[in-house]
Amino acid sequence: MNQWAAVGAVAVGGAMGSVFRFLVGIWFLQRVGPGFPWGTFVVNMSGAFAIGMVLELAQTRIGLNPYARLFLATGILGGYTTFSAFAYETYLLGRDAFPAQALLYGFGSVIAGVAAVFLGIAVARAVFG
Repeated sequence: MNQWAAVGAVAVGGAMGSVFRFLVGIWFLQRVGPGFPWGTFVVNMSGAFAIGMVLELAQTRIGLNPYARLFLATGILGGYTTFSAFAYETYLLGRDAFPAQALLYGFGSVIAGVAAVFLGIAVARAVFG
């Protein structure tokens, strides 16, 4: 696989996914307001659904070439939401008979992610007042 072609596939797909994420977020914000992060929720759930479909079909049915897979899964869905990759990796651990690791990764990622946000806020406040 040509490394630069792979980078290009991820970059173009990532740009498209990021723009789509922005548009979905704006659409929900305009329709339901800022009370609950519906845009992010829908992006995360639809991204998880899409990565499940894309990677299952890529592996079992349509045999996507490596560049198309990078463009769709890593690029578009990676730009759209990294939650999709997290959800799929958690599924893989469970599927491959590592249920304890799947639970640790799933719950640990959520807990550590929220803790990292709190830590980032605390450091920003401490350093930048």
